[in-house]
This record gives sequence, structure tokens and C-alpha cells, in this order.
Amino acid sequence: MRLIILTLIIGSFWKAGFAQKVTNDFFALHNIIRGDSVYNTFEKQVQLIQNAGFDGIEINQTDSFEGMKSALDKYQFRGSYFYVKVSLAEPYIDQRLQAYIMQLQGSKTIIAPFITGDSRKFKSSEAADSLAAGLVSQIAGWAMQAGLQVAIYPHIGFYVETTDHALALAKRIKSENTGLSFNLCHWIATTPLSERGELKTKLKELKPYLKMVTIAGANNVQSKNKNIWDDYILPLGQGNFDNYDLLKYLVSDLKFTGPIGVQCYNIKGDKPALVQNTISVWKDYKSRLESEIDKR
Repeated sequence: MRLIILTLIIGSFWKAGFAQKVTNDFFALHNIIRGDSVYNTFEKQVQLIQNAGFDGIEINQTDSFEGMKSALDKYQFRGSYFYVKVSLAEPYIDQRLQAYIMQLQGSKTIIAPFITGDSRKFKSSEAADSLAAGLVSQIAGWAMQAGLQVAIYPHIGFYVETTDHALALAKRIKSENTGLSFNLCHWIATTPLSERGELKTKLKELKPYLKMVTIAGANNVQSKNKNIWDDYILPLGQGNFDNYDLLKYLVSDLKFTGPIGVQCYNIKGDKPALVQNTISVWKDYKSRLESEIDKR
């Protein structure tokens, strides 16, 4: 009897000590705080996001790189991903990009190119795809030298606007460090309501190439608003789209361990409060996920 009791006690301590944790980094896109009248420098913004409990913040395009990198270095904080423009017209890539990527060596920052072009001229043509793949391959080569990953960033209204197009390019490039980002708001914006029930099937297809994910509160509707982001980008925890179910599938079922970011474009109001409310919702999601994983 004593042996049975001792075994149960040891087992409970073992379970407590080795309970599965959600290890995904949670980061903020720069637009969570950009434009605030008080937190109006990179240093103030980085310090706020870090103190709130996020694991990192976006470096938003080459023009902001030097200021953001300086702030990140000062506070020893992570630039979770570097959002960079690739154009299908000259100049194709900012000439500063290679040097900036080299400065990120060893940082685990993901390089996330978004690809623009005149949609009337470049409507998913073979020539345009070939050019886009070549340009991303060039970036992937620089990233490889720096030990970094590349995630093609699909964005509505740009040349690569759908997840399927980004996946096709990643497969075409065939580089082990190159995949794509799944961006919930852009996926909803480019996917008819009737097809959104296939999200989990789509994510399973993406899994081998999935480098990072961005989420937001959202209404799972076919938006009729003049500004679709009034439905598709809301504060985390708001809207009728089930972000918790999405995260549970990604983390628990697909075993996705990459970084997860929060998109806050077009969200009005008190930005410091948005920061605090967002991290609070994330902590609740994370606690619930860890509790459910332990019960499996």
C-alpha cells in the first residue's frame, strides 16, 4: 500500500515537472503601437512591448531597420520578423537589404518578403512567377548565410496575395530555409466564406513550409464594410472567428512550434491599452492550451 501511494506521489510530481508547455514565441506587429503620441520612438516602443511580456516585435521595412535594430540591441529584445518589399519592377530589392540581413545573423529573425507588382500586367503569369521566385531566392541566399529563415508574406492586393500562391512559390524555390507565413486576416480577405471551413485542411497542407503565423480578432463573415479590416482585423479576443480553436489545431495537432504574431492594423483607440489587453488574451489562450494538452 505504501508502495502504491509513493508511486502515485512520484507520478504526480513527474507530471507537474514535465507538463507540456506552449513554446511558440508570441510577437507584436509594429502597428500595435506605431503612431502613438507617447510611445513615439523605437526605444519607447520596444521597451513597452518587452515589459508587457511579448517575445518580440516586427521590424517593419528597410526604412525603419536602423532605428529599430538599435532599440532592439539596447534592450536585448528580438526582432521576430523583418517585413521587406520585393517589387516586380525596378528597383526590385532595396540595395540595403543584404547588409541588413547580415546584421541579423544569429538573431532568429525571420525575413518576410511581400511581393508587389501591377496586377493588370502580372496576373500570376509564368514570367512574373519566375521573376518573383528568383528575387526571393536571392534573399534566401543572403538569409542562409546569416542562418535565418524566409517566409513569403501573402497580402491582399499585392502580386502574391493568397496563401496558395505563396505556397506555390515556396515549392518552386526549393530552399530548405524558405517557406511562407500564414496571415489570418489576409487569408480571410482572399477566401470566400463558403470555403473557410477547409482551413484546417489548408493548414495541414502548409505545415512543411509554415515558418510563422499572424492572427487577429476577426468576424468570420463576407465583409460588406467599405474598409474590410473593420471585420477582419479586430483586437485579439474580439469577433466571432474562433482563434483559440485555430491555435489549438496549430500547436496541439500540427505541432507547430514557430512564432505567432498579432496583427493590429487599422485598430483605433488607446494603443498602450491595446498592448496590455492583447498580451492578456494571449496568456489566457496559452494557459487554456497547456491545460488541454496535459489532459490528452
